[in-house]
Amino acid sequence: MAAMEASFLPKYPSPAPKSSPWLSSVISLVAYLLVASLFIRDIKVAVILIFILLLHELGHYLAMRHYRYHETGIFFIPLLGAFVSGSKRTLSQQESATIILAGPLPGMLLGTLLLLLTRNVPLDLSIASVLNWSGAALLLLNGFNLLPIYPLDGGQLLHRVFLDEESLLGRIFVLFSALLLTWLALQLKFYALLLFPLLLLWRTRKDKTLKKIEERIAAAGIDTDVDYEQLPDQDYWKIRAILIEVHPRFASLNPATNEYDSKEASVQSLIASLLDRKLIMDLTIAKKLMIATLWIAALAFTALFGLLTLKGLS
Repeated sequence: MAAMEASFLPKYPSPAPKSSPWLSSVISLVAYLLVASLFIRDIKVAVILIFILLLHELGHYLAMRHYRYHETGIFFIPLLGAFVSGSKRTLSQQESATIILAGPLPGMLLGTLLLLLTRNVPLDLSIASVLNWSGAALLLLNGFNLLPIYPLDGGQLLHRVFLDEESLLGRIFVLFSALLLTWLALQLKFYALLLFPLLLLWRTRKDKTLKKIEERIAAAGIDTDVDYEQLPDQDYWKIRAILIEVHPRFASLNPATNEYDSKEASVQSLIASLLDRKLIMDLTIAKKLMIATLWIAALAFTALFGLLTLKGLS
């Protein structure tokens, strides 16, 4: 037994807790502002659009903080938008739905209030014009984000709450979204939008590899229902061996268990991510119907307002 224990090193240590992601958030915001300044000449329009984006992502961020997500931060993608990043091992459908809807719904509510304000309260013409434009943009942009296209919020809601993410139907939905986004990018000649379908296709390929790894881990009888700190050293090296066999990125690793490889930090990160993330299915049919009703109502309200706006312009 002693000889066996000495044949492999302890599992690679977890990295030190990351510093606050806010520095990266600020850097990405500055990059977003610089790029936006090249394409949007009207400073008022630029300020309003950035405010809408910040309000939207802040809704996601505050909801994730409320549910105790770790390492949360807002990151901006020039020309395309922003996203909130965070991690949590035990997830819940109800929490996920709240986090997703916390982005677009506050913006839609604020937009509606601004439009009602400009129509019912006497205001200076220039102020009323800015508030009216802001309200319309808040309503339409956030409503558009609720369309059932992945990775828009509506697509994420459909994928997480109403479809099984791991099912064939869930994978078909992601593939359909990638094809639709590709078509839109080509039709609009907005080629930066192609980044999303490329990322979705890359994710699909990555998920297929991870699924194969997870099946091999389960077949080996390794318990992954543990935190990384609780994972036995021997199981770490067993999973590592599976990664070398299955994952193309780690095919060149030294299979020896008595020394670390130069890519060991990447191995550790992937093994930690493979440990079970629990998704609690805590939405009853009644709650799903309530979420679906709210979602459809928000989409219908956006579509109606859009049609009335187009009618008013014609």
